[in-house]
Amino acid sequence: MDMTLVIVVVIVIFAVLYYLRSKQAGPSKRGKPGSLRQQARRQLKLPPDQADQTIDRQIERLKERYPDRSEEWYLEKIIYDFERDR
Repeated sequence: MDMTLVIVVVIVIFAVLYYLRSKQAGPSKRGKPGSLRQQARRQLKLPPDQADQTIDRQIERLKERYPDRSEEWYLEKIIYDFERDR
C-alpha cells in the first residue's frame, strides 16, 4: 500500500512538472510559425506592432510572387532574405 502511494505521488509530480515545462515553451497553438514570426521580429529590431505590420506586408508580397505556400515557408523566406541582405 505504501509503495503504491509513493508511485502515485511520483507520477503526479512528473505530470505537474511536464505541464509547467510545456507552458514555458510558449503557446502550443502557434507552433513553428509562431516561433519563426518571433525570430523575424527580433531580426527586424522594431517594436512588435511595427514588426508584425512589416512581416504581414512581406508575406502578402511573397504570396503574390509564390502562391500556395505555407505560412511557415513565407516566414522562413523572410528570415532567409533578411539574413542574406546583412
